[in-house]
Amino acid sequence: MKNDILFRSEVELGKFLGSADIISEAYRAISQTKSTYKVHDTTRPKIKVLAFKCPPDYDTKTPFLEKELDLVSSTKPHLLNFITTKVNSSFSLNKAAVCLFQNLSDNVKELENKTIDTPLIITGSDWGGYLAILYTLHLHHAIDVKESNDSKTIKRPICITFGSPLVGDKNLQGAIAERPQWKYSFLNVVANKDSVASFYSSNTTYKPFGTFLFCNESGGHAAFDVQESILLVLDAIKSPNANAGNLQIYDYNNVLSLMRRKILYRGDSELGELDMSLLRAGITLQLKDVGVLGDISNEQVMEIEKQSKLIRRRKNPYEPTKKLNEMKISLTYMEWYMKKKKLENGYYDGYKNSRTKDEIKSQSEILKNKRKLSKYWKDIVEEKDKMPQKEGAKLRKRWLYGGTNFRRIVEPLEIGEYYKDGKTNYIENREDHYKLLEKWSDEDKKDSGTSDEKRNKAASLTEDSCFWAYVEEALISLRNLENEGSSNIETALEKFEDYAMSAIKNYSVSPEIFIKGSSFMKWWEKYKTYKGNAYASEFARYMNNVGYKSYM
Repeated sequence: MKNDILFRSEVELGKFLGSADIISEAYRAISQTKSTYKVHDTTRPKIKVLAFKCPPDYDTKTPFLEKELDLVSSTKPHLLNFITTKVNSSFSLNKAAVCLFQNLSDNVKELENKTIDTPLIITGSDWGGYLAILYTLHLHHAIDVKESNDSKTIKRPICITFGSPLVGDKNLQGAIAERPQWKYSFLNVVANKDSVASFYSSNTTYKPFGTFLFCNESGGHAAFDVQESILLVLDAIKSPNANAGNLQIYDYNNVLSLMRRKILYRGDSELGELDMSLLRAGITLQLKDVGVLGDISNEQVMEIEKQSKLIRRRKNPYEPTKKLNEMKISLTYMEWYMKKKKLENGYYDGYKNSRTKDEIKSQSEILKNKRKLSKYWKDIVEEKDKMPQKEGAKLRKRWLYGGTNFRRIVEPLEIGEYYKDGKTNYIENREDHYKLLEKWSDEDKKDSGTSDEKRNKAASLTEDSCFWAYVEEALISLRNLENEGSSNIETALEKFEDYAMSAIKNYSVSPEIFIKGSSFMKWWEKYKTYKGNAYASEFARYMNNVGYKSYM
């Protein structure tokens, strides 16, 4: 790679930010806002800018920062408790930010209704940036809740702030990082002479999130999204004499104009060390471009490089729809295999009892797709389960439908492997992602009023993905009963009869369970022998009269 194209940019702001023009438009909207907030049109069709301004009494109150340095814990009730997750179950916010947002509380719902379906840039400068950030978090949460009950995809907001101080602690940072659709939507533009933006730095408990675009009076600018590098630059630009009494609000008009004119060109002579890695060279050029390279040691640059590499290894572009479509291809392959096996000796038993070379070869392909699907759905369920109840307890309908199909197609194979290895009590050892997918599916049916819908023909996929586990346990119970006898075992088998009969009457099992030689039919033949011809339960009559011949 030539050095003239060596520039490390970490700005990931989505499709709205194709150029820096929108940054200037956002700042212009702030200057045109006379009240606490206002929605502005932009030069781009359909995109709006929601600009926030700090109320004048906060701007002029000298002791403001001195009194509001405290962080407020999320354990105390306020409007932003929805941010917590299982991993980051509490967090702390700047007290001033909480107070500002609480003062806006009467207008938040009305503002949400006006803006939730609009492609939106949310902006604010200095303390107004606090309002922009917290409203963006609120709107993300509202979109999550709306999408969980609706298949419609809503455009996510982008938050651009100018000189906004850090707003919360590492747990807030972590809770936002857990949500891929939130974490990439924050950009804070910070000038190197802005004393407000750098008021909180590495010597406090405050932590940054999102991307920081640092700039200086010559138009130099660079973007960082690694926490260590952001804090180092904030330390470097922080005025040693800054205190709550002498902070000045910075005007970004001139620096934004210069920044847009700056040509981002890098030549060989700028690198200094010819043997440094491309990543480190890029970091060095960024620091040089914002005028802070002389304040940061080589060891600190190397630490930034190390953290950047770790983040890049962990980072995957969050394209949930694309990924879901990829998983559909794997699921389609599984469905093809399932239909093929149904015509032979049944999906479940055909997989569990593979014998021939062709069967084993086909099974290896199935295992590959099964592993891919299982990893995807484990990750999806784990991510959703971390979220608060309203936004995470249910997958959006499109994902929930895919998750239900996955569970009904893949879990029977999981069960087959489990019992083939000689294990017992699958239900007690069932993996969490299957449990949660089933739980969320049941809740969705209940909420939509479809749980009591009656079928009039047999399901192509057995609805209870644990059906074959119950069959296997019934086979084990029958063997135990023949060997030792027990009224408890007899009762358990009668319960299984009732369960199977109910599923048959509701058409919720696939006809493949009745294939000759299937695990279910093997159980029935042995159970019939044990009970004798005189046994006449509803299930026994149905099976003895071969009612299943017309089951379809």
